[in-house]
Amino acid sequence: MGKLEDTPKKHSPDEVAYEFIETNYVNGIPFPRLPVTIDTQSIPLQQDYPMRSMDYLDTPEAYALFEKQADLIIKNGWKGIIDVGCRHGPVNDILHAKGYTDYRYMGFDTSTQPIQYANETWQEFNNIEYRVLSWNDFKDKDKDEKFGVNFDVDVMIWSGVLLYEPEEHLWYFDNMQKAYAANNAIIQEPLKDQREECWREDLELNTIEDKLHLYKEKYYEYDSWKLDLDIFSGRRIVSCIKLWEDDNPQWSNWDSEFGVLAGPPRTEILPCGLKVIPYIFKGKLNMELSQRDQTLCQVALLQMEKERHSHRLADNYSRKGLHLGKMFMYNFVFDGDNPVFCSGAQTVNKSSVRVFSRYFAFEQYKTDGTTQLDKNDNFEELRWAMKYIRGKIIFWSRDKSPKFFKRLKEGRPDVFFGWQVLEKKINIIYADNEQYIFYVSKLPPNEQIEFE
Repeated sequence: MGKLEDTPKKHSPDEVAYEFIETNYVNGIPFPRLPVTIDTQSIPLQQDYPMRSMDYLDTPEAYALFEKQADLIIKNGWKGIIDVGCRHGPVNDILHAKGYTDYRYMGFDTSTQPIQYANETWQEFNNIEYRVLSWNDFKDKDKDEKFGVNFDVDVMIWSGVLLYEPEEHLWYFDNMQKAYAANNAIIQEPLKDQREECWREDLELNTIEDKLHLYKEKYYEYDSWKLDLDIFSGRRIVSCIKLWEDDNPQWSNWDSEFGVLAGPPRTEILPCGLKVIPYIFKGKLNMELSQRDQTLCQVALLQMEKERHSHRLADNYSRKGLHLGKMFMYNFVFDGDNPVFCSGAQTVNKSSVRVFSRYFAFEQYKTDGTTQLDKNDNFEELRWAMKYIRGKIIFWSRDKSPKFFKRLKEGRPDVFFGWQVLEKKINIIYADNEQYIFYVSKLPPNEQIEFE
């Protein structure tokens, strides 16, 4: 058991250094410090503001705004969080106060001081990170380096930021959600109708409240809650959006940008208890793996070299014959430290990927073939790999009769629902290499499947 002093703890940055001053109240309502003019003025987006500029949002009166976000995260069990325009990320304080600490978080904001304050506060927590970034940088060529994270993103928080892009808010939302492969979003926006005591007549309200119907119409699920808080612009709407139905590949706008910012897959324990290690990703060694997992796979490759000579396609399992550079993924499945099998998802062309490519079962775990509809992992490695293969035709091929595929489709609809058996052999990958195929399409709805 670790020592108490080894437990990560929050730090309290020096308030003098961050120029904290007393919160601004107007008629008992927390307000930002805005200039008074005789003309109607809009509230501009400040690219770099000090902590005190938005401190009205740190008052007890504003707590419910961020608690709603935290409660949605906890209720849905979301573990990977991106916070757009995060300021100092108050949602983290609430999550931790509620005992929800097992998650990964990256928040970014254009303002330096709040980000510095947040990084100092959470410096001992390796699951929480803050960056000085503008979403305008998302259009840059090096966006992967700037915005990339090494965790799967479950939800993105857009708390009072979309209003600053009245024309392009949906473009940023849609493209950034896709780039993180984030299926869920929390949006917070002010409402047009504000109480007199929570507003100023000389201000023009920025809001996209009247455009939220675009999100409701475009995406799979939309729910919202209206809050009436005793703060500046206290009438707010919090919307929770699910972009597409679970396990439904036929959602709009699949493209090569999908999921690029969430990083490569990482080692996971499958529901059956076996461990899958994605050794190769997009033709290269997966650098997100620990040194220990890399070593496990390398030892397994040496064991494959010893065992392959009894295989009828022995040359396929030499280092050269594996064609790892052509693999979208090449996964090793382990029982503890013992390799059970390895299996590839091979890129065939721009629209198709072959699964169970260079599949190799290790001697200790080979089955006698009497239960062809079952596998040691219950096809869980296949289902796991398919989560990362998007916008492609996924197929499994064999040179013998297609009857095995037909038995799989009929006997394992839990795995192969929607898969089709092609009745005729087709030539795949190499010349004079005709095989039967079993396939499912993850192409966009408007693209046709063609087999030569």
